[in-house]
Amino acid sequence: MKMPSNATEYIRTARRNSIVSALCSGGWLVLCAAAELTVRHIWFPDGAVSAALLILAVWNLVCLLPLALSLRRRLKEIQGGEEYEARHY
Repeated sequence: MKMPSNATEYIRTARRNSIVSALCSGGWLVLCAAAELTVRHIWFPDGAVSAALLILAVWNLVCLLPLALSLRRRLKEIQGGEEYEARHY
């Protein structure tokens, strides 16, 4: 069954918004990790604070994986058209 043109426009917009949102979130995670590693390198080269900053930086980078998986799932939902169909009810 062919989707109406407004459906394809909705899907295109939802897809673009999801990708932009994931890229912004991922960018912030990477930026925070870089800032934590910079602070660790400059002010706390050793000790407990250094270890804590390293753990936080690694955690931020690990959070990129669930973000990517969520984006993948969201794009599949959008492509399937479930959300667009649910808007009519």
